[in-house]
Amino acid sequence: MLAGGGVRLSAQPGGPSGAYSGSMRHLAVLVVVVLVATACGDEAPGPTLGAETTTTTLIAETPPASEADRIEVTALALRSLVTDYNTFGSGHRFTEVLVQNRIDPAAGGSDAGFRAPPGRALTDAERTAVERALGDLGPYRWIDDAAEFRTDDLRPVIEGSAIVGVGEVAFDADGALVPVSLWCGGTCGMWTHLRVVYQDGGWLVTGPEGPMMIS
Repeated sequence: MLAGGGVRLSAQPGGPSGAYSGSMRHLAVLVVVVLVATACGDEAPGPTLGAETTTTTLIAETPPASEADRIEVTALALRSLVTDYNTFGSGHRFTEVLVQNRIDPAAGGSDAGFRAPPGRALTDAERTAVERALGDLGPYRWIDDAAEFRTDDLRPVIEGSAIVGVGEVAFDADGALVPVSLWCGGTCGMWTHLRVVYQDGGWLVTGPEGPMMIS
């Protein structure tokens, strides 16, 4: 069972993954004046001013979805995957983290993704943010081909290491879902989505959401 609390990345200029920009949406209150048609005696019916009705429409506080936010939640999700939401649980540290330098189509656990070629190359900004997010966790390196770091019997070439990947971020009314993947052996891998929410001025990973594949 996965363990560990949420990981927050504050939106502070100069922080580990850059500044945050954007605004939040708030409560909207609509006042509707209702016209009530009445008829009295032989008088022809016609519109008369009735009671004033107030309708409250709640608009969810949706986080901004700028390029900076996308990069920020990508880096935060990968850090959380390595530190908390891996198959060993919170607190485990890998001897080395091998980060795929292209979008991993299998991240999130898509069956089609396992048969698809690697996606686009991560941008310089994405790589910089990921490096800042992982920098204090021990050795890491960027890799082109994950297969080069697996033996024929599905053991890691570098003992105790983990290969991690990320898919394209999807923003919604609740925040963002980040597809991620982690492989550290034939019976030591996982593919899932991590939920990231914007709360109290910063991004917070709340944990896996939706289907999860574990090997």
